[in-house]
Formats: sequence, structure tokens, C-alpha cells
Amino acid sequence: MVGTTIAIFAGLRAFGDDSPSIQPGTTLITATEFAYSPALVDVSSDATLMLRNEGAVYHDLRIDGIDDFSLEALPNEEATGSIHLKPGSYVLFCSVPGHREAGMVAELQVS
Repeated sequence: MVGTTIAIFAGLRAFGDDSPSIQPGTTLITATEFAYSPALVDVSSDATLMLRNEGAVYHDLRIDGIDDFSLEALPNEEATGSIHLKPGSYVLFCSVPGHREAGMVAELQVS
């Protein structure tokens, strides 16, 4: 089992026309219907991820096989969280019913 250390920053906020600044070392993942951008995310083992929801409906970001990490964002909101992962390849997905099946997945490469 992959050991994880989670520090979730419950920083949801609306962003509208003036997008928030992204802290150095934070990896931005944008959610729309029904995709993440970028589709391939490269991070180090200590990663900070920001989910920005530019879609019209609620989306989340989960890591397949990691039960204690998720980011959730309503339309025009964002969420940020940090995680420690072992090096390897992981699948990011949206757990909203039907979204993963519609292709809302991305690959997470941890070095």
C-alpha cells in the first residue's frame, strides 16, 4: 500500500475573470466536462495539486488506490491539497457518477 501524508488546504474560492495566483511548486489541474488538463501530470513524491473547475458542474479529483485524498470544486472554484506518494504511475479521476466513464481521467507520474 502506498503510504500517504495528507495536508489538505480547504481553500475553495471563486475565481471568475481574475484567476488566482498559483503558489510556486503547485501543479494546476483544470477540470471541464469531461476532461482534466493536462492529461499527463508529472510531480515529485511530495506534491501540491490545485484543482480548478472551469466546467459547468461539480467535479472532484481523486487518485485511484489512494482513499485519503480528494479535491472538490464547484464551477468557478478551486481546491488545493498536498500529498506524499511513492514514485510510480497513478490514475487521477472524477468520482462523480458517469464522469470517469465519460473519460474524465488523467495520468499522474510521480518521480
